[in-house]
Amino acid sequence: MFFPRFFLFSLLLFSSFSSFSSLAASPVSEENIKVSFATEANYYPFEYFNDKKQIQGFDIDIANAICNVANLTCSFHYQSFDSLLSSLQFGRFDAVISSLDITNERLKKVDFSNSYYREPPVFVSKNSSEKKFSIAEKFIGVKAHSSNQDYLIKYAKENSFIISYFSSSKAFSDLKDGKIDTVFADQAVVVDFLQKEKNQKYFSIQRTEKIFLQEFSKGYGIAVKKGNRELQERLNLGIKIIFENGTYQEIYNRYFE
Repeated sequence: MFFPRFFLFSLLLFSSFSSFSSLAASPVSEENIKVSFATEANYYPFEYFNDKKQIQGFDIDIANAICNVANLTCSFHYQSFDSLLSSLQFGRFDAVISSLDITNERLKKVDFSNSYYREPPVFVSKNSSEKKFSIAEKFIGVKAHSSNQDYLIKYAKENSFIISYFSSSKAFSDLKDGKIDTVFADQAVVVDFLQKEKNQKYFSIQRTEKIFLQEFSKGYGIAVKKGNRELQERLNLGIKIIFENGTYQEIYNRYFE
């Protein structure tokens, strides 16, 4: 199993809700709010298109669960990843849920809900007899415009070469073809890759970047336009409710166990 036990993960997330304890006693507003979510839908298992071209995934199920308990009527719309936040700022959408890490840079542009998912990204590469994995002088594949790419640019100071991709699947394809040395991606995305086509026989997770959550990201959050306090609080209340009533763990287990 590549994932830490769920109860440890839950403790991490619930600790971030302490400043919002008053929300527990707040009744859900009777006023229904329509919320249009933007998402990229190209990052399995978080968001993707199913066979019927409908947007599915962990993030979508989480958003629907939040909407259900917080009296929100929600719709989901595809948008390229690099324009998600700018579209939100211009008012084209009300919120963005697309595996977005809450970082200081992004907080300058938009506001975020509390974190609903918190796992460090990992490096995956060919199985090796090396005693210690190093990214020095390595070609690293990473999703373009992502917080993972921003992190590498800021913190990967080992003379490595960062190659950006518009899709993780292309990065994994180049890894298999030997065009790059390693891929830096979210843990769930890497685990999905390892479980396909016997990839686990030849590739493995070499390093879990725990410092990512200590110094760079506060975990995934739902982005809203700066100053949209009403929607932000409604989302936070919904997140709290689905954690407390067991819905979150149900969805988590469906995708990650």
